[in-house]
Amino acid sequence: MDRFLTATEARQQFLKLLDEVKEGERVIITRRGKPTAAVIDFERLQLLTELARLWQDPQSLNHIRAAHEDLRAGRVYRLKGVPTVRRLVKLARKKGLLRASG
Repeated sequence: MDRFLTATEARQQFLKLLDEVKEGERVIITRRGKPTAAVIDFERLQLLTELARLWQDPQSLNHIRAAHEDLRAGRVYRLKGVPTVRRLVKLARKKGLLRASG
């Protein structure tokens, strides 16, 4: 949930804001009643930056769209536990998506 604060309020509560942002809160800082800045946790910033990069790359966007279509069409495989590379390769070979080497 977004929390709106004036620049003065944000300055007065800065250290408290850092704790709140770390717990998932988003803080919108206003100046003269208009949103001017947002304070979000660093991990969320990194995620948003990476997502923006993917959306701007035509090849990545095509892969995302294809994966979404596969999901909608039910072309998915469910695994129990953590999907390691070894398990994924084994599944792909079993489904005929990869040939066994050597």
